[in-house]
Amino acid sequence: MRSSSTTKKKKDKEEIVGAIGTGGYIQYATPEMREKAAAMRGRVVAIKPLSKAKTRVLVYHRKFFALLNLGFSYWSPDVSLISEPEHYIAHETAKQFCELAGRVDMYQSHGIEIAEMVLARIKQQRQSHCDPEAYKCPDNYRYQVMIEAGFFDLEILPNGGTVKRPWSIAFDNMSQEDFEKIYNGCSKVIWNKSLSQVFNDEQAMQNAIYQHMEFL
Repeated sequence: MRSSSTTKKKKDKEEIVGAIGTGGYIQYATPEMREKAAAMRGRVVAIKPLSKAKTRVLVYHRKFFALLNLGFSYWSPDVSLISEPEHYIAHETAKQFCELAGRVDMYQSHGIEIAEMVLARIKQQRQSHCDPEAYKCPDNYRYQVMIEAGFFDLEILPNGGTVKRPWSIAFDNMSQEDFEKIYNGCSKVIWNKSLSQVFNDEQAMQNAIYQHMEFL
């Protein structure tokens, strides 16, 4: 089920999650968490055990990041610099202008061209402040996938606009059932967007995900 703006925004927490093995060794959920722990060398920390129900999510947590890593390796971001709402507003404004002028037919002959000219001007202004290559990073990929899968909240900005914020996947914010829904939803998005062109079927994709898990 897709999210809506009525869903309460979940606070994103800075946490490091792992499973304690023999001799106190910690198997971190992701390489990023291992790097965070390494950067905290010398600091005093407290270890908070999770319930058994939440501990089981660790496997899905690692599987989720393996899925993202696999999808990211085939991702070529399309940085259009024009949002869907902006495109809609530009064309609706042009269409409304033609209707008020009593020339609905003008939208096809002139309105579309005018709307696209305005959008092209906005895009050109933004290009000088944007580096598409810098946009390609794992966090941005995860945000995009989760938003396209419908796991987001709408945040109202001071200027009256809105922005989509992906849900936090912190352990304290999410149950096993919810996390499985996120995994399945994001898996479908990644499969449809890119991996369906790489693997013969979804089972082959899942096999590749398990191989990636061995390196996490």
